[in-house]
Amino acid sequence: MKFKLIALFITLCLGFTGCSDDETPEPRPTRTILVYMMANNSLDSYAAKNIASMVEGATAKNLNGGNLIVYYAPKGSNPELLQIKEENGIVNKFHIKDYEKQNSADPSVMLSVIKEVISLYPADSYGLDLWSHGTAWLPSDYQNMLKAFGQDGSNWLEIDDLAKGLPDHVFDFILFDACYMASVECTYELRNKADYILASPTETMADGWPYAQMMPQLFATDLQLEKVGETFYNYYLNDSYPYATVSLTKTSELENLKNAVHDILADKTESDIYGINLSEMQQLEYLYRSPGMLYDMADYIKQLATAEQYSNFTDCLEKAVLYKAHTPKAYYAYGYPSNALPVNSYCGLTVFVPQPKQSFSKIFDWYKERVSWYKAVYE
Repeated sequence: MKFKLIALFITLCLGFTGCSDDETPEPRPTRTILVYMMANNSLDSYAAKNIASMVEGATAKNLNGGNLIVYYAPKGSNPELLQIKEENGIVNKFHIKDYEKQNSADPSVMLSVIKEVISLYPADSYGLDLWSHGTAWLPSDYQNMLKAFGQDGSNWLEIDDLAKGLPDHVFDFILFDACYMASVECTYELRNKADYILASPTETMADGWPYAQMMPQLFATDLQLEKVGETFYNYYLNDSYPYATVSLTKTSELENLKNAVHDILADKTESDIYGINLSEMQQLEYLYRSPGMLYDMADYIKQLATAEQYSNFTDCLEKAVLYKAHTPKAYYAYGYPSNALPVNSYCGLTVFVPQPKQSFSKIFDWYKERVSWYKAVYE
C-alpha cells in the first residue's frame, strides 16, 4: 500500500510538471515599434505608399519576433490601429481597432494611443516613428505654412506640446519621418523621451523613409540605428531626386553639449549675436528664402567661440551626433534660385540664430518663452 501511494505521488508530480511546462509563457518580444502616422494632410497618398513599403519588409524574419503597429489617421476617415505581420507565409496589415473622430495632434490623444499600444504589445524595448509634416520647433502661429510637428487637418503640435504627448524614458529611439526635425531645439526638448533621435535637419522627400529596406535593422536585437540612417541616405543618393540629410543624436550627451554652448554664450551681448554675418553660415531652411531661421549649428558657434571653446564644443558635438550624412545638395520646396541647393557645412543639427529683423520679433518672443534650449543656453 505504501508503495502504491509513493507511485501515485510521483505520477501526480510528473503530471503537474508536464502541465507546468505546457503553460510556459512565450518569450517576450524584443521590440515593439509604433508608427504614429498623421496623414490628414497633403501627404495622405504617400502614407498609403509607406504602409505598403512596411508590408513589403515586415516578414517574420525581419521583425525578429517583434511587433510593428501603425496608428493611421488618414484624410477622409477616422483613425485606426493596424498591426503589420506575417501569417501563413503572407505579410499583411491586420485591423486592430477603429477610433472615434479625434484630433491626432492633441498631446493627450497621442499619449493615450502610446499607452494603449504599450499595454497591448509589451516588449523589452520600444521605438516610435513620428510620421507627418514638420518644421522643427517653428511655431504654427507665426505663419500658417509652419506646423512645428504633425498635421491633422487644421491642427498641429508645437514642439513643447509634442513633448507633453510622449512619456518619459520609454522609447529607445524616435525616428522622424518628417522635415526639419533634427534641430538642437527639438532634440533637446525631447531629451527625456528617447535614448536616440534619428531625423533630417532639412526637408525630407515626400516619399519618406525606405521602410522595406530598414525593417531588419529596426528590429535587430542589437538595434542598428546608424545603419538605418545609412539606408535612408543611400536610398536617396541613388534616386532620381538625390537629396537627403540625416543625423542620429544620442540624447544623454545633450546636457554636455548644452553646457559647452552656454559657456560660449555667457559673455555675449545681443550686439555680438546680431552682428554675425549670416552669409558666412550654412542656411539649412528656405521657407522664407533669406535671411533664414535654421542654420548649421557648428557654423553658428564657430563665429562666437574662442579656439579653445570651439574645440570643447566640437568634442561634445561628436559625442552627441553619432552619425550624420548628406548628399551634395538638399531639396527645398521654396528654395531660391533653385529647389536643390549645395550643402557645404554640415554638423547634423540646425539651430535658430536670433536676428534683429523686425518681422522676426514675434517668432523670437515665442522662442524665448516656449523653447527649452533658449532658456538653457541664453539665460
